[in-house]
Amino acid sequence: MPRLARNLLEGKKLFHVMVQGINKEKIFFEEREKYEYIKLINKYKEEYQLSILAYCIMHNHAHILIEVKDINKLTLYMHKLNTSYAIYYNKNKSRVGYVYRDRFKTQVIKDERHMYNCILYIHNNPVKAGICKQAKDYKFSSYEKFLYKSNEQMLIDIFVNRKEYINVHTVKELKDMNFIEDDEERNIDISNTINQYLIENKIHFVELKSNNKLLKAISLKLKNTYNLSNRKIAEYLELDKEKIRRVLK
Repeated sequence: MPRLARNLLEGKKLFHVMVQGINKEKIFFEEREKYEYIKLINKYKEEYQLSILAYCIMHNHAHILIEVKDINKLTLYMHKLNTSYAIYYNKNKSRVGYVYRDRFKTQVIKDERHMYNCILYIHNNPVKAGICKQAKDYKFSSYEKFLYKSNEQMLIDIFVNRKEYINVHTVKELKDMNFIEDDEERNIDISNTINQYLIENKIHFVELKSNNKLLKAISLKLKNTYNLSNRKIAEYLELDKEKIRRVLK
């Protein structure tokens, strides 16, 4: 991945924000609804003096990576964005009531690697969901816009050219990806990863526990992809924590 200048993040605050439909319902089902939310994302950013580094609008949720100096402006921005869309959505659907499951969820971006992985994570949401094969194929994310039409100064500073931007999106294993998904969905995703690994290696769960080579490989995959501790890996694989520590040593 490209390296940032040491002071590029100095004085800046980056936040990964997620909004989700009430009861996990689809609130961006139609194309015009996704386009409306994207329009509103861009409409209010100047008013609240913030930059949008990445976004992706899925059927029942949306992810946005925001750079803002004043956390209070982030709150005001998200309130105006979501209120405006809720009014549009309720009118469009001839409905009343809440649109979002919660107000919104926020995660602070810790450092430059965390930021790169957040951009990668956001743009690969539709790939992970099986909607498309590559991030560039999805119309309702910022991938193509920032590749060809970016005017966000911070993105220009980070990605000196298109090649560096594309290189970030070719990374296979995500690091530090303990993002803000629901625990239930995360548990299902981890279980599916383990089951897929068993299928690919034609091995039963019980046999995996005594095969140190394969056990190490799946433990590393869980650690790198989901940022799991040895204790959590042991829980998912129904093993003692010391066993995981030994195979990863």
